[in-house]
Amino acid sequence: MDYQETNREDFNAENIQCDEIPVATVTDEEANRLIPADAAADDENYLMITFGKPYDFEGETFKGIDLSGLENIKGRQLTAIEKAFGKTAVVSSMPETTSTYAKIAAAAATGLPAEFFEDLPGKEIRKIKTAVTRFFYEDE
Repeated sequence: MDYQETNREDFNAENIQCDEIPVATVTDEEANRLIPADAAADDENYLMITFGKPYDFEGETFKGIDLSGLENIKGRQLTAIEKAFGKTAVVSSMPETTSTYAKIAAAAATGLPAEFFEDLPGKEIRKIKTAVTRFFYEDE
């Protein structure tokens, strides 16, 4: 293949054909290695949160939580979540992307008390926040 180096300033996208752009070729096996194997499994059930370490709360040990209750939340409950968030004095133009909103929504989805989420390690709260945010923004 005849490859010619072009400076950015000299590049004109209007005059280039797609078959002229050099692209590295990879096998399917190599391409699949770019995606972590556990990502596909996590993607299927992202509402099941597994904790890195067991978490003790009021004499019970939790290895994770199931946020699939989010799928059953009704409009009234969303209003209650939003009102509870409003009372926290956390200000955000996108409250559903905050850790505080995620903890309130997770409490509503799991039936666990708010105190359960207050002492969880930050890494676990981040997982919960990611799942809750994804739930509210995911296209079906």
